[in-house]
Amino acid sequence: MRHLVVPTSVAIFAAILGLEAIGCSTPGDDPGPALPVDPAAIYAQMCARCHGLDGRGDPELKKTMPVRDFSDPVFQTKGTSEDAARTIMAGRNQMPAFGGLLSPPKIQSLSGFVRRLGRAAPGGRRPADPLPLPRP
Repeated sequence: MRHLVVPTSVAIFAAILGLEAIGCSTPGDDPGPALPVDPAAIYAQMCARCHGLDGRGDPELKKTMPVRDFSDPVFQTKGTSEDAARTIMAGRNQMPAFGGLLSPPKIQSLSGFVRRLGRAAPGGRRPADPLPLPRP
């Protein structure tokens, strides 16, 4: 009868692999607490450069390339949040893809934000417009 001899390094590797398989993790694997998604901050950082803070598109940039105006009635009536999410994720024409930079929850939140950004609020004010200050 023959006995199987396993080198020590192979046995240690197998033990570590087994611990990983059952969920043993290192402190570096902890993602930390969940943070709330702020679509306005994401928009200001990643979108406003081309689409403008108000969502109507940067006027100078629009002279050289097509830039989506989120207040466009066609965009508001025919576009959906899912369409916006797909465009944010994959890009379109000259717009870069952000799917590798933003998580799905951030993309979903941002897509809803751009849809709301283009809608006029009561009184003709849009959600991104500052509220008028009362006169003294």
